[in-house]
Amino acid sequence: MRSYAAPYEDVWGPRRGRIVAAALALVFVVIVGRAAFVSFNGPDRSAVPVAKAEVARRADIVDRKGELLATTITGKSLAVDPSAVWESRDVVAAIRSVFPELGEDALTAMMADRKRQFVWVKRGLSDEQATALKNTGVEGLLFVEEPQRVYPNGRLAGHFLGYTGVDGEGLEGVERVFDAKLKLGGSALKLSLDASVQFVLEEELDRAFADFDMKGAAGIVVDANTGEVRAIASWPTMDPRQRGDQSDEAKTNRALNSRMELGSIYKPLTVAAALEAGVLQPTDRFDVSKPIKIGAVTVKDAHPLEHASSVSVTDILAYSSNIGSSEIAQRMGPQTQRIFLGRVGLLTGLKQDGPQWASPLIPARWDQTAMATVAYGHGISVSPMAFAMTYLPFANGGEYVTPTFVEPLDPETVKRTRVMSAQTAASVLGMLRTTVTTGSGKNADAKGYEVAGKTGTAEKPGPNGYDADRNITSFAAIFPASRPQYVVLVVLDEAQPRTGVNRTAAFTSATIAGKVIARAAPLLDVRPVLDVAATKSVVDAQ
Repeated sequence: MRSYAAPYEDVWGPRRGRIVAAALALVFVVIVGRAAFVSFNGPDRSAVPVAKAEVARRADIVDRKGELLATTITGKSLAVDPSAVWESRDVVAAIRSVFPELGEDALTAMMADRKRQFVWVKRGLSDEQATALKNTGVEGLLFVEEPQRVYPNGRLAGHFLGYTGVDGEGLEGVERVFDAKLKLGGSALKLSLDASVQFVLEEELDRAFADFDMKGAAGIVVDANTGEVRAIASWPTMDPRQRGDQSDEAKTNRALNSRMELGSIYKPLTVAAALEAGVLQPTDRFDVSKPIKIGAVTVKDAHPLEHASSVSVTDILAYSSNIGSSEIAQRMGPQTQRIFLGRVGLLTGLKQDGPQWASPLIPARWDQTAMATVAYGHGISVSPMAFAMTYLPFANGGEYVTPTFVEPLDPETVKRTRVMSAQTAASVLGMLRTTVTTGSGKNADAKGYEVAGKTGTAEKPGPNGYDADRNITSFAAIFPASRPQYVVLVVLDEAQPRTGVNRTAAFTSATIAGKVIARAAPLLDVRPVLDVAATKSVVDAQ
């Protein structure tokens, strides 16, 4: 029988070897070629154009003493080159080992189009994150150097500073307001803030939460003579390093953007307006022994005054009589009251270059009812920043000063408007000092700093009227009374003592304001006053 095996092997054996060798060579060429392609066209090719983008370095932000608040460094960001990825599952797993919050499906989709050579994954890596990613050894990762905005003091002044987007544009706060200037680079933007005073204010608001189960808070420290804002804080604090990745509660700037009914801290304004109108004398006395009806509202006092049938104007402020304040307002009428509040900046928003504050909510009809309630701080809602500025005239001899947030101070940009006589200012200031020494503001009396001020407790409005269980408590202060230099405002939202039941400003915001003043005064170069005679002269001025 004829055999075909031998001839077959003789023909195909050598060819098979050549075919296998050629296939192996082809695979080798593909591997080497792919490696060369990745080497010459991978991370460097994609990263270099981004890294070499010529943009001005965003200017720093510093406080008035040069303390660095915001700066720009060269940071790393993560991108991926889908065309260089062999096994997307490995790359996705490597990325998620460092950033578990990034979704698997989203990362996989980034690498689906193998024709793409550059896709952003994560902007602003820390050095630790970049090292961890590099150590995974997976292919296709690109590390791009680009400008990164950082805030060396963390949360300090977070609401006021704001933050930038991933491409360096200002999105909130000072970063947004002065975005055009900061983009030009050059010298640092110097704020009027004092970082040390800002720290004290924020720490005391933090401590307030430890004492009071509060919803929120705001605090302001401002130079009474120049309008320079030395500290401005909102609680809960916001971390600008996290940009917008925070709750709405944390992002809310209560000092500038929240509108609140602030209560009895309006009463000194009522007294000043009546004094200026010539319908009130500091020596006048009032009967506050019974509730009174004005317009559609019946005005009552939460705590009836001793000898209520004959109380002084000072007593009305010191012991916070709603009845007395409304009676004073009646003497001048709604129109005079409204004009005065407009002169001290409470009826409009701030119109100037720089940070703005929220426009107020004012009565639709300024009638007898509105007049009576506004006299003791209800029926009108303003931002804490707007209200803080109304106490400057009591401290500087009668002038309203437009606030400023940047240094150096240009006298030409500071607008001063006389809103009351020096005599009226001194008279009300003396009453405010008495309010602290003998009245509702005792807990704010920081020893040696002659605090003058007024408490305010306002029920919050709700769908069914005012809610007695939800209060805004505030304390507006001036110090030192014999040589006024600074105004401080502390506002607490729904402050409920964790021990005890007293929710009034006398026990909440006044206490916090006193602590702020005691700690901030030395930092502001305010020397304590130990001369009793000096303090007495302020009280006698009323």
